[in-house]
Amino acid sequence: MKNKIDEIDERIIYCLRKNGRITMKELGDMVHLSGQAAKNRVEKLEDIGVLQKYTINIDCPVFGFKIHALIRLQMEKSNLGNYEKKLKNDRYRMIHCYQVTGEQCYVFDMAFLEIEDLHSFLKDIEEVGRCEVNLVLKNMQDFED
Repeated sequence: MKNKIDEIDERIIYCLRKNGRITMKELGDMVHLSGQAAKNRVEKLEDIGVLQKYTINIDCPVFGFKIHALIRLQMEKSNLGNYEKKLKNDRYRMIHCYQVTGEQCYVFDMAFLEIEDLHSFLKDIEEVGRCEVNLVLKNMQDFED
């Protein structure tokens, strides 16, 4: 099958997750391929939609955002559009917003300058729905090492 992912593709994906700016020669060395063969594999993974974009992760504390929280919000779908302007503020940053299964639920991945800013945000969104907050203690992204 043309779109099948093999062990080499999985190693390429792992390496790119660690460092999306790696050269194809470096990537090839890491997965025991030539630079051109690694490039061909990456292009195939892009073509079939496995690799869709290359991003960066920003260390929020470096920018002064000390509090990292995941906020699950239950509200009517129609209310989110009216509330989007309130989601932009100098005291906090929306990292990701997900619509998830359930009773019209959303999950906001957010960073706040201070705990008081989180409290203020929660007070603001009380009017549109019920929320549950989880503070992020540690990033486990690199647990595979």
